[in-house]
Amino acid sequence: MRRWGAPVAGDGLGWRQDPATGLLLVADAALYDADRLCRALEAPADEARAPLSLLLRAWQRWGEGLLEHLDGDFALLVCDGHRRQVFAAVDPVGMRSLFYRFDPARGIVFGSTPEAVAEWCGLDARIPEHRLLEPLFGAEQLAHREPEIAGVDRLPAAHMLTAGPGRLQVRRWWRPGQRNPGLAADDLDGWTEGVRWHLAEAVRKRLADGVQAGVQFSGGLDSAAVLALAQRHASARVRAFSLVDHGRPDCPETRAIEATLAFTGVPAQVVDLADPQASIAQARAATALLPRFIYGRNGFLPLFERQAATAGVQVMMNGLDGDLLFFYEDLLERQVRAGRGEALRNARLQDALSIEPWMEAEVRRLRVSSRLPWWLRERIRDLRAHLEVAPRLHAACLNQQTIARFELRARMRDYLASLRRPRPPASGVPTESFMGLITQEGIARFQQRMRHAGIEMRCPLLDRALIEFAAWLPLEFRLREGHLKWIMRRAVAPLLPAEVVWRGDKLHLGSHFDRLMLQPVLEGMVRSFERGSGPAVASWVDRPRFLHMARRWQAGHLDGVWQLRVLVLLEHWLQHNADKVAWAH
Repeated sequence: MRRWGAPVAGDGLGWRQDPATGLLLVADAALYDADRLCRALEAPADEARAPLSLLLRAWQRWGEGLLEHLDGDFALLVCDGHRRQVFAAVDPVGMRSLFYRFDPARGIVFGSTPEAVAEWCGLDARIPEHRLLEPLFGAEQLAHREPEIAGVDRLPAAHMLTAGPGRLQVRRWWRPGQRNPGLAADDLDGWTEGVRWHLAEAVRKRLADGVQAGVQFSGGLDSAAVLALAQRHASARVRAFSLVDHGRPDCPETRAIEATLAFTGVPAQVVDLADPQASIAQARAATALLPRFIYGRNGFLPLFERQAATAGVQVMMNGLDGDLLFFYEDLLERQVRAGRGEALRNARLQDALSIEPWMEAEVRRLRVSSRLPWWLRERIRDLRAHLEVAPRLHAACLNQQTIARFELRARMRDYLASLRRPRPPASGVPTESFMGLITQEGIARFQQRMRHAGIEMRCPLLDRALIEFAAWLPLEFRLREGHLKWIMRRAVAPLLPAEVVWRGDKLHLGSHFDRLMLQPVLEGMVRSFERGSGPAVASWVDRPRFLHMARRWQAGHLDGVWQLRVLVLLEHWLQHNADKVAWAH
């Protein structure tokens, strides 16, 4: 608050105080249905443009119950000096971050980043060296469960906190699937119309305040649907940001992107892998400035955000996380357990559509494992996880001294254990699909990176009302006729070209961009090893394996890029940010 100074009218980031009671509200919020909230509070209509005032009124009216009335993305806290109490809460999916440090003897401190809290409390705000290595073996999600700075905690999505002298309580306030829409399981038209309406509302609400918006458009169904709906609601204020490859005439992403842009008429800023020189230099510069190196994975995204900020874009939207919304992780298992004979047929059809077939093999495996007792299946999962530790550390190109020094095998086991799911129900709504570590960490990474570029992230597919509705979708509408997310495809079919709606040949171009962006860094690392000096990451790296995979990278094999790009990205980041690391001695 001392750093912010006086709040700006109409801004959702700042503070408001009731002069009569001294009650203080601090928030980072975007309210998407403020007119409805105004009416419920019987507040003047112009307060719909003053989210902080509305939030303070809502607290005074409903107390903790205000959370059930809010539609938006928020991190907020209320300080009651007379009662010596603090209340804090985060929105249902964690679109806003809130970190804190609680000391029973001294009090509680909050901040939007762990560094801000650490600096205020006199802690070392640098990243510990051993935590820096976790993304190398795919365990960056541990940073969401255990923030890198010791003593600083994160308030999880859909959780609230109450604190007073010497006491702290954190509890969950929302779970998906609490409101049954009441549609019959065989009402296909009703479910289709419901998905279409909720999608349109989710986009409309996020553009209602007249912001200049961008859409990170990959060519896939989810971001294409967001783009088409955004064009309908704010055609003059929307711009697409896309990665294409005109060097490959058969590139399915390029075809889908160009077909969608032509169909919708949305202007686009395009990075072409066939002529990337200026773009990759800008992307390297953008990733070097990020507060965490892992935020630069898929280096074209920081590039898009820098370009968007330069173009005056205030809000960026994307298709996160349509996969989870319409095809959550235990769908196949639940279909097999329910004895649905079409599961194998759908799997074969889906594999025929996709570039990398996988579903038929998974369904056949589930046909065997689903007959086993739950306890035995969990034992098998634990064994598979144990056997996975060594290969993943090997693939990270870390040497044995580093693995032993930082006890990385134990960290890997902790990570795999954290991914264990509760037993899925035979029917009904998903339990924890939207609250898993992978999803939460991904949302936080997107949010922090966009904030760093001065842009607000808004994700229509993570709208609370849409999640509530989609949680009750019947299984057979999620995977049908070989199409994943079938009901969403049917819902958005009038908005997009048919070849985009029903495509199954999804191809991710991010690895190709990263190969070009990081190629000079890789070449410098190879030269350093050959001279004997070694790059910044040399003390951690298994040198022979790194050089072997570097040769595969340079020969054009993508497996070399997949295995080395996070390590090379870390090397690039350390060349500019070594002072941000608390090196072990």
